[in-house]
Amino acid sequence: MTSLKRANGKATRAAKAKAKVAVAAQNQPLQGRQMQTIDADRSDSAAKCDHGLVPSHYHWKSHREILDTYMNQCKVFLQAFVDEFDGAGGDFLAAYHATKEKYVGVWKDFGKMSFVVSFLLACGTSKVLEGNTRIARKYAALSSYFEMYVEVDLLNTRAFPSWAKINELYSADMHTLVSFLKKRIHCSCLDKKYKEVKSIPKLGLCCNTWCPLPCGKTERSLTKCCSRCRAANYCSRECQVAAWQGHKGECAFYADLKAKFESE
Repeated sequence: MTSLKRANGKATRAAKAKAKVAVAAQNQPLQGRQMQTIDADRSDSAAKCDHGLVPSHYHWKSHREILDTYMNQCKVFLQAFVDEFDGAGGDFLAAYHATKEKYVGVWKDFGKMSFVVSFLLACGTSKVLEGNTRIARKYAALSSYFEMYVEVDLLNTRAFPSWAKINELYSADMHTLVSFLKKRIHCSCLDKKYKEVKSIPKLGLCCNTWCPLPCGKTERSLTKCCSRCRAANYCSRECQVAAWQGHKGECAFYADLKAKFESE
């Protein structure tokens, strides 16, 4: 009789523990779940690789508390940013303004922002290996945005973000996507994939809204950059002229930023 009670007690405790885990997983932010499953459900050679998620200058055991703090704060911040980003139809600046005050401790912390970038790169790499190109592009574009934010606002090594490059990643061809991620991760997990896609021509995005080319794309080597601001690319001189009325205001703005940055 006693053994039966013990067995029933163990079964009850196990069921409660399982339910608790399920509820926690359900309530956990999407980015957090993805962070925990970056290495899961894969049978390829990269199954146990974190793709550089843990910064190389940290020793896992001696800095475990720091890394856990970064991980928790950054995944909450990223969930909020992505929610705002998606709600604004993919508007990076809208998501920034919606989160900059509440998460100022992340936005102004170089270590945390670096972790955000490495996390997105790891997720993007994982999605490429899984064959989920659409989500991989989104992660790549987000990581590029945060990477440039660090360079502009925290390190002052750049005058302004290259929106053209960020937008290109959001709809990138496989060569551009894999190349971007491969250059930034600290592993060889994308080497095989890169060999498969390196023959695909890299495509550039024309900044003329009325570009006659399909999706406004052409081979990147053929694109022309605005010589004044260096912030807009065009597939041809004709498209640059056609877009000038809409571009000249931002051209002057970015040219002033560039001149001020170079003078300082």
